Amino acid sequence: MKQNKMKQILLVIFKICLGLFLVVTLNLIFMPKYISENRDGSVTREFYREKLDTDVLFVGPSTVYSAVVPPVLWEEYGITSYDRANSSQTIWMSYYLIKDAIQCHKPKMVVLDVGFTKFKDDYAEEPCTRKTLDSMRISKTKFDCIRESMAPDEKMLDYMIPLFRFHTRWKELTLEDFKYAFYKPSITNNGYQIDYRTSKEIENGVYIEKPDTEFGPKTAGYLRKCIELCQENDVKIMLVKMPSCSTNWTYDFDRQITEIANDCGVVYRNFDFEAEEIGLDFYQHSPDEGSHLNTPGAEIFTSYLGEILREDYDIPNHDDDPKYQKVWSEKVRIYEERKVIEKNNPENSNASK
Repeated sequence: MKQNKMKQILLVIFKICLGLFLVVTLNLIFMPKYISENRDGSVTREFYREKLDTDVLFVGPSTVYSAVVPPVLWEEYGITSYDRANSSQTIWMSYYLIKDAIQCHKPKMVVLDVGFTKFKDDYAEEPCTRKTLDSMRISKTKFDCIRESMAPDEKMLDYMIPLFRFHTRWKELTLEDFKYAFYKPSITNNGYQIDYRTSKEIENGVYIEKPDTEFGPKTAGYLRKCIELCQENDVKIMLVKMPSCSTNWTYDFDRQITEIANDCGVVYRNFDFEAEEIGLDFYQHSPDEGSHLNTPGAEIFTSYLGEILREDYDIPNHDDDPKYQKVWSEKVRIYEERKVIEKNNPENSNASK
Protein backbone atom coordinates (compact mmCIF):
# COMPACT_ATOMS: atom_id res chain seq x y z
CA MET A 1 0.00 0.00 0.00
CA LYS A 2 2.75 2.42 0.94
CA GLN A 3 4.60 1.69 -2.30
CA ASN A 4 1.46 2.32 -4.34
CA LYS A 5 0.83 5.58 -2.53
CA MET A 6 4.42 6.67 -3.09
CA LYS A 7 4.09 5.84 -6.78
CA GLN A 8 0.94 7.92 -7.01
CA ILE A 9 2.62 10.86 -5.33
CA LEU A 10 5.64 10.60 -7.63
CA LEU A 11 3.33 10.36 -10.63
CA VAL A 12 1.50 13.51 -9.57
CA ILE A 13 4.82 15.34 -9.08
CA PHE A 14 6.00 14.13 -12.48
CA LYS A 15 2.82 15.36 -14.17
CA ILE A 16 3.09 18.75 -12.48
CA CYS A 17 6.76 19.10 -13.52
CA LEU A 18 5.94 17.97 -17.05
CA GLY A 19 3.07 20.45 -17.24
CA LEU A 20 5.29 23.31 -16.04
CA PHE A 21 8.00 22.33 -18.51
CA LEU A 22 5.51 22.32 -21.38
CA VAL A 23 4.07 25.71 -20.40
CA VAL A 24 7.53 27.26 -20.11
CA THR A 25 8.69 25.72 -23.39
CA LEU A 26 5.57 26.74 -25.30
CA ASN A 27 5.86 30.24 -23.82
CA LEU A 28 9.38 30.52 -25.20
CA ILE A 29 8.36 29.18 -28.62
CA PHE A 30 5.21 31.24 -29.12
CA MET A 31 6.51 34.60 -27.83
CA PRO A 32 7.79 36.98 -30.53
CA LYS A 33 11.58 36.80 -30.76
CA TYR A 34 12.39 40.41 -31.72
CA ILE A 35 15.46 39.29 -33.68
CA SER A 36 14.80 39.96 -37.36
CA GLU A 37 11.94 42.38 -36.77
CA ASN A 38 11.01 44.87 -34.04
CA ARG A 39 14.49 44.69 -32.60
CA ASP A 40 13.78 47.18 -29.85
CA GLY A 41 11.88 44.34 -28.17
CA SER A 42 15.31 42.88 -27.29
CA VAL A 43 16.41 45.85 -25.18
CA THR A 44 14.78 44.79 -21.90
CA ARG A 45 16.15 41.23 -21.86
CA GLU A 46 19.67 42.23 -22.94
CA PHE A 47 20.01 44.62 -20.00
CA TYR A 48 20.16 41.68 -17.59
CA ARG A 49 23.27 40.35 -19.37
CA GLU A 50 25.39 43.31 -18.31
CA LYS A 51 28.24 42.01 -16.14
CA LEU A 52 29.72 45.31 -15.02
CA ASP A 53 28.23 48.35 -13.33
CA THR A 54 26.30 50.75 -15.53
CA ASP A 55 27.27 54.35 -14.83
CA VAL A 56 24.43 55.99 -16.75
CA LEU A 57 21.03 54.57 -17.59
CA PHE A 58 19.22 56.32 -20.44
CA VAL A 59 15.48 55.76 -20.13
CA GLY A 60 12.54 56.67 -22.33
CA PRO A 61 10.89 55.94 -25.69
CA SER A 62 12.42 55.34 -29.13
CA THR A 63 13.97 58.81 -29.17
CA VAL A 64 16.46 57.42 -26.62
CA TYR A 65 17.59 54.24 -28.39
CA SER A 66 17.96 56.23 -31.60
CA ALA A 67 19.96 59.09 -30.05
CA VAL A 68 22.44 57.76 -27.47
CA VAL A 69 25.26 55.39 -28.52
CA PRO A 70 26.81 53.68 -25.47
CA PRO A 71 29.91 52.41 -27.37
CA VAL A 72 30.70 56.01 -28.40
CA LEU A 73 30.20 57.22 -24.82
CA TRP A 74 32.68 54.60 -23.69
CA GLU A 75 35.23 55.23 -26.41
CA GLU A 76 35.32 59.00 -25.90
CA TYR A 77 34.69 59.31 -22.15
CA GLY A 78 35.16 55.88 -20.54
CA ILE A 79 31.54 56.01 -19.35
CA THR A 80 29.53 52.80 -19.18
CA SER A 81 25.86 53.13 -20.13
CA TYR A 82 22.73 51.43 -21.39
CA ASP A 83 19.69 52.63 -23.35
CA ARG A 84 16.77 51.12 -21.46
CA ALA A 85 14.20 52.35 -23.95
CA ASN A 86 11.43 50.95 -26.10
CA SER A 87 9.00 52.28 -28.69
CA SER A 88 6.22 54.35 -27.11
CA GLN A 89 7.58 53.76 -23.61
CA THR A 90 5.38 55.71 -21.21
CA ILE A 91 6.62 57.58 -18.17
CA TRP A 92 5.13 54.95 -15.84
CA MET A 93 6.94 52.17 -17.72
CA SER A 94 10.13 54.19 -17.40
CA TYR A 95 9.55 54.49 -13.65
CA TYR A 96 9.34 50.72 -13.17
CA LEU A 97 12.32 50.05 -15.45
CA ILE A 98 14.37 52.48 -13.36
CA LYS A 99 13.14 50.79 -10.19
CA ASP A 100 14.03 47.37 -11.60
CA ALA A 101 17.50 48.60 -12.59
CA ILE A 102 18.15 50.02 -9.12
CA GLN A 103 17.09 46.72 -7.57
CA CYS A 104 19.32 44.51 -9.71
CA HIS A 105 22.07 46.68 -11.20
CA LYS A 106 22.19 50.06 -9.50
CA PRO A 107 23.29 52.83 -11.90
CA LYS A 108 25.05 55.98 -10.76
CA MET A 109 22.85 58.22 -12.87
CA VAL A 110 19.59 58.20 -14.84
CA VAL A 111 18.98 60.40 -17.88
CA LEU A 112 15.22 60.40 -18.40
CA ASP A 113 13.70 61.51 -21.70
CA VAL A 114 10.37 63.22 -21.02
CA GLY A 115 9.19 63.28 -24.64
CA PHE A 116 6.42 60.75 -24.11
CA THR A 117 4.72 62.80 -21.38
CA LYS A 118 2.80 64.41 -24.23
CA PHE A 119 0.38 61.45 -24.29
CA LYS A 120 -2.69 61.18 -22.09
CA ASP A 121 -2.95 59.19 -18.87
CA ASP A 122 -5.05 56.51 -20.56
CA TYR A 123 -2.49 55.83 -23.31
CA ALA A 124 -1.93 52.12 -23.91
CA GLU A 125 -0.48 50.39 -26.97
CA GLU A 126 -0.22 46.64 -26.46
CA PRO A 127 2.54 45.79 -29.01
CA CYS A 128 4.86 48.38 -27.47
CA THR A 129 3.87 47.47 -23.91
CA ARG A 130 4.79 43.86 -24.65
CA LYS A 131 8.17 44.83 -26.08
CA THR A 132 8.94 46.53 -22.79
CA LEU A 133 7.49 43.98 -20.39
CA ASP A 134 7.57 40.46 -21.83
CA SER A 135 11.30 40.07 -21.16
CA MET A 136 11.30 41.86 -17.82
CA ARG A 137 12.32 39.58 -14.97
CA ILE A 138 9.53 38.21 -12.80
CA SER A 139 9.10 40.44 -9.77
CA LYS A 140 6.58 42.62 -7.96
CA THR A 141 7.98 45.52 -9.95
CA LYS A 142 6.99 43.81 -13.20
CA PHE A 143 3.54 43.02 -11.79
CA ASP A 144 3.03 46.67 -10.81
CA CYS A 145 4.23 47.86 -14.21
CA ILE A 146 1.83 45.56 -16.04
CA ARG A 147 -1.05 46.75 -13.87
CA GLU A 148 -0.29 50.39 -14.65
CA SER A 149 0.40 49.87 -18.37
CA MET A 150 -2.19 47.45 -19.74
CA ALA A 151 -5.39 48.61 -21.41
CA PRO A 152 -8.76 48.03 -19.66
CA ASP A 153 -9.62 45.16 -22.02
CA GLU A 154 -6.32 43.32 -21.39
CA LYS A 155 -5.70 40.66 -18.75
CA MET A 156 -2.89 40.43 -16.21
CA LEU A 157 -2.60 36.68 -16.78
CA ASP A 158 -1.88 37.23 -20.49
CA TYR A 159 1.21 39.22 -19.47
CA MET A 160 2.37 36.89 -16.74
CA ILE A 161 1.92 33.83 -19.00
CA PRO A 162 2.31 35.18 -22.57
CA LEU A 163 1.29 31.81 -24.04
CA PHE A 164 -2.33 32.75 -23.36
CA ARG A 165 -1.90 35.82 -25.57
CA PHE A 166 0.27 34.35 -28.32
CA HIS A 167 -1.14 30.84 -28.68
CA THR A 168 -2.80 31.88 -31.96
CA ARG A 169 0.65 32.47 -33.48
CA TRP A 170 0.93 28.77 -34.30
CA LYS A 171 0.12 29.56 -37.94
CA GLU A 172 2.87 32.19 -38.06
CA LEU A 173 5.68 30.23 -36.40
CA THR A 174 8.93 30.14 -38.34
CA LEU A 175 12.26 28.38 -37.89
CA GLU A 176 13.43 31.45 -35.96
CA ASP A 177 10.80 30.83 -33.26
CA PHE A 178 12.33 27.42 -32.52
CA LYS A 179 15.95 28.44 -33.09
CA TYR A 180 15.79 31.28 -30.56
CA ALA A 181 13.32 29.76 -28.11
CA PHE A 182 15.88 29.09 -25.36
CA TYR A 183 18.68 31.49 -26.26
CA LYS A 184 18.51 34.79 -28.08
CA PRO A 185 21.73 36.50 -29.25
CA SER A 186 22.45 40.09 -28.32
CA ILE A 187 21.48 42.25 -31.29
CA THR A 188 21.48 45.77 -29.84
CA ASN A 189 24.46 47.84 -28.76
CA ASN A 190 23.62 48.23 -25.08
CA GLY A 191 20.13 49.13 -26.24
CA TYR A 192 21.17 51.36 -29.13
CA GLN A 193 19.67 50.65 -32.58
CA ILE A 194 21.88 51.37 -35.61
CA ASP A 195 20.10 53.24 -38.43
CA TYR A 196 21.70 54.84 -41.48
CA ARG A 197 18.52 55.95 -43.20
CA THR A 198 17.85 59.58 -44.07
CA SER A 199 14.68 61.39 -45.07
CA LYS A 200 13.89 64.16 -47.52
CA GLU A 201 10.79 65.15 -45.57
CA ILE A 202 11.62 67.14 -42.45
CA GLU A 203 9.14 69.06 -40.31
CA ASN A 204 9.77 72.73 -39.63
CA GLY A 205 10.49 72.09 -35.95
CA VAL A 206 8.39 75.04 -34.81
CA TYR A 207 6.39 74.34 -31.67
CA ILE A 208 2.69 74.84 -32.39
CA GLU A 209 -0.07 75.68 -29.96
CA LYS A 210 -2.19 72.67 -29.02
CA PRO A 211 -5.30 72.71 -26.84
CA ASP A 212 -5.60 70.51 -23.78
CA THR A 213 -1.89 69.97 -23.20
CA GLU A 214 -1.94 69.91 -19.40
CA PHE A 215 -0.41 66.75 -17.94
CA GLY A 216 -2.84 64.37 -16.32
CA PRO A 217 -2.32 63.38 -12.66
CA LYS A 218 -0.86 59.99 -13.64
CA THR A 219 1.73 61.49 -15.99
CA ALA A 220 2.77 64.28 -13.64
CA GLY A 221 2.71 61.91 -10.68
CA TYR A 222 4.97 59.31 -12.30
CA LEU A 223 7.41 61.95 -13.48
CA ARG A 224 7.77 63.10 -9.89
CA LYS A 225 8.02 59.49 -8.73
CA CYS A 226 10.92 58.89 -11.14
CA ILE A 227 12.79 61.83 -9.64
CA GLU A 228 12.00 60.85 -6.05
CA LEU A 229 12.98 57.22 -6.67
CA CYS A 230 16.42 58.28 -7.87
CA GLN A 231 16.91 60.80 -5.09
CA GLU A 232 15.91 58.27 -2.42
CA ASN A 233 18.46 55.79 -3.78
CA ASP A 234 21.29 58.32 -4.20
CA VAL A 235 21.13 58.08 -8.01
CA LYS A 236 21.69 61.29 -9.94
CA ILE A 237 18.98 62.20 -12.44
CA MET A 238 18.68 64.64 -15.33
CA LEU A 239 15.49 65.24 -17.31
CA VAL A 240 15.96 65.77 -21.04
CA LYS A 241 14.07 66.08 -24.26
CA MET A 242 16.09 64.34 -26.92
CA PRO A 243 16.83 66.53 -29.98
CA SER A 244 14.23 66.48 -32.72
CA CYS A 245 12.76 68.63 -35.43
CA SER A 246 9.05 67.96 -35.13
CA THR A 247 5.88 69.73 -34.08
CA ASN A 248 4.69 67.17 -31.54
CA TRP A 249 5.94 69.20 -28.57
CA THR A 250 4.61 72.46 -27.16
CA TYR A 251 5.81 75.26 -24.92
CA ASP A 252 3.09 74.16 -22.48
CA PHE A 253 4.74 70.75 -22.18
CA ASP A 254 8.09 72.43 -21.68
CA ARG A 255 6.69 74.75 -19.01
CA GLN A 256 5.22 71.89 -17.00
CA ILE A 257 8.43 69.85 -17.14
CA THR A 258 10.44 72.89 -16.06
CA GLU A 259 8.11 73.52 -13.12
CA ILE A 260 8.37 69.91 -11.92
CA ALA A 261 12.16 69.89 -12.38
CA ASN A 262 12.58 73.14 -10.45
CA ASP A 263 10.23 71.94 -7.72
CA CYS A 264 12.24 68.72 -7.31
CA GLY A 265 15.64 70.39 -7.60
CA VAL A 266 16.84 68.66 -10.79
CA VAL A 267 18.04 69.85 -14.18
CA TYR A 268 15.88 69.75 -17.31
CA ARG A 269 17.47 70.30 -20.74
CA ASN A 270 15.50 70.52 -23.95
CA PHE A 271 18.04 69.66 -26.64
CA ASP A 272 15.71 70.93 -29.38
CA PHE A 273 17.02 74.37 -28.46
CA GLU A 274 20.64 73.21 -28.74
CA ALA A 275 20.43 71.35 -32.07
CA GLU A 276 22.44 73.94 -33.98
CA GLU A 277 25.14 74.11 -31.29
CA ILE A 278 25.30 70.31 -31.23
CA GLY A 279 25.88 70.30 -34.98
CA LEU A 280 22.74 68.47 -36.08
CA ASP A 281 21.31 68.81 -39.58
CA PHE A 282 18.08 66.82 -39.63
CA TYR A 283 18.19 66.39 -43.42
CA GLN A 284 21.36 64.38 -42.87
CA HIS A 285 20.81 63.16 -39.33
CA SER A 286 17.21 61.88 -39.20
CA PRO A 287 15.69 58.69 -40.65
CA ASP A 288 12.16 60.10 -40.56
CA GLU A 289 10.57 63.56 -40.48
CA GLY A 290 12.94 64.73 -37.76
CA SER A 291 11.47 62.88 -34.79
CA HIS A 292 14.52 60.60 -34.35
CA LEU A 293 18.24 60.66 -35.06
CA ASN A 294 20.08 58.26 -37.35
CA THR A 295 23.50 56.86 -36.47
CA PRO A 296 25.65 59.77 -37.75
CA GLY A 297 23.42 62.18 -35.85
CA ALA A 298 23.37 60.01 -32.74
CA GLU A 299 27.16 59.82 -32.64
CA ILE A 300 27.40 63.62 -32.82
CA PHE A 301 24.80 64.03 -30.07
CA THR A 302 26.39 61.37 -27.86
CA SER A 303 29.73 63.17 -27.99
CA TYR A 304 27.98 66.39 -26.94
CA LEU A 305 26.05 64.70 -24.16
CA GLY A 306 29.14 62.92 -22.86
CA GLU A 307 30.82 66.25 -22.18
CA ILE A 308 27.82 67.34 -20.11
CA LEU A 309 27.88 64.13 -18.08
CA ARG A 310 31.59 64.44 -17.42
CA GLU A 311 31.64 68.15 -16.59
CA ASP A 312 28.31 68.61 -14.78
CA TYR A 313 27.80 65.24 -13.10
CA ASP A 314 31.34 63.97 -12.52
CA ILE A 315 30.66 60.53 -14.01
CA PRO A 316 33.84 58.43 -13.58
CA ASN A 317 36.14 57.40 -16.41
CA HIS A 318 36.88 53.65 -16.39
CA ASP A 319 39.22 53.78 -19.36
CA ASP A 320 42.24 52.72 -17.29
CA ASP A 321 40.48 49.80 -15.61
CA PRO A 322 41.50 46.54 -17.36
CA LYS A 323 38.26 44.84 -16.30
CA TYR A 324 36.12 47.48 -18.01
CA GLN A 325 38.52 47.88 -20.93
CA LYS A 326 38.27 44.20 -21.84
CA VAL A 327 34.46 44.14 -21.89
CA TRP A 328 33.89 47.49 -23.55
CA SER A 329 36.59 47.20 -26.21
CA GLU A 330 34.68 44.13 -27.40
CA LYS A 331 31.42 46.09 -27.40
CA VAL A 332 33.05 48.80 -29.51
CA ARG A 333 34.42 46.23 -31.94
CA ILE A 334 31.01 44.64 -32.40
CA TYR A 335 29.39 48.05 -32.85
CA GLU A 336 31.85 49.04 -35.58
CA GLU A 337 31.30 45.75 -37.42
CA ARG A 338 27.53 46.17 -37.25
CA LYS A 339 27.81 49.72 -38.56
CA VAL A 340 29.54 48.48 -41.71
CA ILE A 341 26.81 45.90 -42.28
CA GLU A 342 24.00 48.40 -41.76
CA LYS A 343 25.66 51.08 -43.85
CA ASN A 344 25.76 48.66 -46.79
CA ASN A 345 22.15 47.59 -46.28
CA PRO A 346 20.11 48.70 -49.34
CA GLU A 347 17.14 49.45 -47.08
CA ASN A 348 19.09 52.30 -45.53
CA SER A 349 19.21 54.38 -48.71
CA ASN A 350 17.11 57.50 -48.15
CA ALA A 351 14.11 55.66 -46.75
CA SER A 352 11.55 57.12 -44.40
CA LYS A 353 10.09 55.24 -41.46
